[in-house]
Amino acid sequence: MISQYEGTKLIESEFPQLTNLYKRSSLSTDIYKSVQRLLDFSKEAVLDYNLNLSRKCFSLAKRLYSQGDLIIRNAVEKSFIYSFSSFLQKDEVEKKRLKFFIPDDFYAIYLKELEHATILPQTENLIESDHFQNITVRMATCEDAIFARQITDEMEASAIVRGCGISKRKPAAIIKKMKEGKAVIALTAENEWVGFSYIEVWQNREFVSNSGLIVSPAYRKCGVAKAIKEKIFQLSRQRFPKAKIFSITTGLAVMKMNAKLGFETVTYSEITQEKKFWEGCKSCVNYQALQSKQCKNCFCTAMLYTPAEKDPFLTN
Repeated sequence: MISQYEGTKLIESEFPQLTNLYKRSSLSTDIYKSVQRLLDFSKEAVLDYNLNLSRKCFSLAKRLYSQGDLIIRNAVEKSFIYSFSSFLQKDEVEKKRLKFFIPDDFYAIYLKELEHATILPQTENLIESDHFQNITVRMATCEDAIFARQITDEMEASAIVRGCGISKRKPAAIIKKMKEGKAVIALTAENEWVGFSYIEVWQNREFVSNSGLIVSPAYRKCGVAKAIKEKIFQLSRQRFPKAKIFSITTGLAVMKMNAKLGFETVTYSEITQEKKFWEGCKSCVNYQALQSKQCKNCFCTAMLYTPAEKDPFLTN
């Protein structure tokens, strides 16, 4: 039988890319947090249509469930239901996608546990609403510098989990954005960090980018990212009303938020050509692919917001 200690070590050995994440967050001592990370990882794989990765995740989850002690089994049940119950509230295409990615025997376990957790979706919604009511999204100030290390650590951890994206930012760079009034932060009433995003200025204010959107794992899927995205967009429009705003991302959720704000999908040639911007991609695992295409194309999608001629911000 797999013990809690053996379970956390097994997750680390199967997914070495998460080892630094475990150490940084002390997850190696908490089987519930370790299993939650594993299943969040598997959910991202499903959403990204990554069949090989999702099957590897589910295979390990199944092993932990069938061979683990009672605490491990309980951790898998609670974490899995928490991570994937949202699929039941989606359309038939999404439900079929989940069934395709999950092994049949583990999907049967999933359905069995859902029968005993029919109240869970309502409970989750209540928790999420309470969280969101307790959160303030505002422009960051120099006093928020105490959260810089936490923000940069989570940026890197999130990039590791996704397997792509720009992972490294220095705390000093984040603090600089806060002092310049070019950042948005989300905090709870207890002054706990929830989320963050910042503005970069390019080509003599011709372009600005909304970058570094990150939300603490404990507050994801409850509307925080959307609130931060809207706030950083509003701040960009107020501070740089004539600038075109662009965003590059691999995330479908971010693309949808951008589209609602008026962004359109464009080619890389239509956003900034400043070398410094593309040098910021060096820490991304796909940087070599970007270089091989002379920064004309990559795995990220470029989106652009162009101010209208009679934009209200330009007439104020």
